[in-house]
Amino acid sequence: MSNGSFQWSLAEGETLLWQGRPAPRCYTFRHWLQATIGTILFLACSFWLMVGVQLVRAHGYSQLLIIAPLLLVVAAFFVGPGQLILARWRWEKIFYALTDQRLLVRNRLFGSKTLTYQLSDFKHFKQKKYGQQLLSLRMSFNGSAPIVLECLEFPDNFLNLLPNKDSSAPPPENTI
Repeated sequence: MSNGSFQWSLAEGETLLWQGRPAPRCYTFRHWLQATIGTILFLACSFWLMVGVQLVRAHGYSQLLIIAPLLLVVAAFFVGPGQLILARWRWEKIFYALTDQRLLVRNRLFGSKTLTYQLSDFKHFKQKKYGQQLLSLRMSFNGSAPIVLECLEFPDNFLNLLPNKDSSAPPPENTI
């Protein structure tokens, strides 16, 4: 796990047990199939837009001929290459920490709010494996929406620190 030097606001007597960040390549390319399909659509729609622009310029067709391919180019950009750029940009803002009392998650692109989850409210987790030592965890806590810790390297270092690890681990076939 890539460790970041992030300063956490800890309560009096609270001890930091673990901190980390997602693996950058895993986090950026975790939706690689969607990005590939979006990139292919982006290139096809760009060609369509180019043909439309040439028809409007050379043959005097209506400007409306450009609207549909232009909208599709923009949409396909955000589904394809745009999501990779945004994921890499967002990765720099993601930090995780586990203390003896809480799980702290900072993953806001804009703003500096840190989400806090009490370990006493921890119920269970589900996992999605990306490799032998790389996975994402969907953690459930009483009274709050589930949180996903994306692309943790060497997740055993984190999982061994969770309370009631043996009773909270789902069978390997359960995934996110």
